[in-house]
Amino acid sequence: MEANSQNEFAATSFYNEFNKIYADAQEGFVKNKGTKRISEYEELVDEHKAKWMLPLADSGKIVFPASGFPYVIYYFEPSKTRLKVDQRGAYLRDAVATAFDKPLYTISETKIINNFPYTDTWFFTEQGEFRKTFAIFRQTIYNNNGKFYLSFQIRGKKPL
Repeated sequence: MEANSQNEFAATSFYNEFNKIYADAQEGFVKNKGTKRISEYEELVDEHKAKWMLPLADSGKIVFPASGFPYVIYYFEPSKTRLKVDQRGAYLRDAVATAFDKPLYTISETKIINNFPYTDTWFFTEQGEFRKTFAIFRQTIYNNNGKFYLSFQIRGKKPL
């Protein structure tokens, strides 16, 4: 895929699956929660495989932190080129905005970590909101061992 190619996320299958996952997130990930995973932070979080994958994601897991709200995080194919991952992130943001079908407001923040940019984008439903704990989605682009990665979180509610 070249940086100027068509948006691979702009498809009905993506929108439908995204909305199904988001709806389940609001119920505490009751249907999407798969088998338990071993976490390196066992005392801080409870992790499970995600049964439902966001289209084009390579992997996903649901995290139930000891405090705070649960979330599902999806990881996408890495690239050695930051531009390629930035473009894919822009396409993903556009597809999420289309699928959500309500106004979304974003705040992005880039830090330099080990000489590489680390970019977080938080999505909010309220204009002017800036408290990251109130974000309903979070997209991250980061570098690890010479490759750039894209991840996307859908934050949920605590299960009833």
